[in-house]
Amino acid sequence: MRSDRYEAHFVTLDSVSLKDNLLGDPTQRTTVVLSPQDIPPDEPLPMIWVLTGYTGRGIAYLNHNPWQENFLDRLTRLTHQGMRPIRAVLPDCFTKLGGSQYLDSPVTGPYATYLWDELRPQIESRFAVSARAVVGKSSGGFGALVSVIMRPELFQALASHSGDMLFEWSYLPDFPKAYQVIESQGGIRQFIDAFLRRDDKPSSWINAMNIICLAAVYSPNLNKQDFPADFPLRFDTLEMDRDVWQKWMRWDPLQLVDQVRVQNILSSLQLLYFDAGRFDEFQLQYGATRLHQKLLTYQIPHQYELYDGNHFRTNHRFDHSLPLLANALWTLRT
Repeated sequence: MRSDRYEAHFVTLDSVSLKDNLLGDPTQRTTVVLSPQDIPPDEPLPMIWVLTGYTGRGIAYLNHNPWQENFLDRLTRLTHQGMRPIRAVLPDCFTKLGGSQYLDSPVTGPYATYLWDELRPQIESRFAVSARAVVGKSSGGFGALVSVIMRPELFQALASHSGDMLFEWSYLPDFPKAYQVIESQGGIRQFIDAFLRRDDKPSSWINAMNIICLAAVYSPNLNKQDFPADFPLRFDTLEMDRDVWQKWMRWDPLQLVDQVRVQNILSSLQLLYFDAGRFDEFQLQYGATRLHQKLLTYQIPHQYELYDGNHFRTNHRFDHSLPLLANALWTLRT
């Protein structure tokens, strides 16, 4: 079975899961499916779900950026280089706060439910699937890992590029500057309103919005009047609320992997791959190394890489993960 080129299909779904979400985000979402041109959609193929990082939408992977391939061209080139054919699914889980971490939250919305219980069956009713994997970058790398843990019956392989973990070093250092930016606008709601109005969004403002988004996902609190989430550090003193911080930490992959249930899930995978750049701005190289060490201790097979690079402009890492995932899923067919 061979096809030299891929083509994009656009599937638009008006989501029932996202109806009446608290942020007022649109329920109609367009998902991109990249499929080999010469293989009919009813021919079962391995399906790889590709999760973007914070502020991302799947369709953005089709953009043409200077000196970089888009995802469609990358798949075509990798196929010419010998990768077995797959289908790639690029969903849209963007929110007004910039993301969803691919989890269910009463604040951002039920994006795990939308993705795996609503959207996936719709995609698979149009494109036959033989096996599934999920891959992501940054927040998407985190989303890939937790999706496998929450829906282990769905996936046979996983890849995470610079996925969120080691929260005390990847998240906490951003809080002081984020709080300063938020308070410069008079508080959380005032900051969100100013952010949405502002055409130019500097990185300091995006980082502040990221902290708000994470609180909305990890520690939602609909009883709060100013903003429906708890924050793990006080705005005025940076003192830690240990109870709130524990709500965040229960999602840290380095905590999750200590659970026997999670160890069994990860051990059952055909492929578990993760990497990080040695100069990652969010210290994720240290988290990846700790995860590698824990997996060795628990005797869980995996592939782990550190490479010369940072956290951004790392689409080239798909050259490593996609052929590995394709090979793992095709192995299940033989």
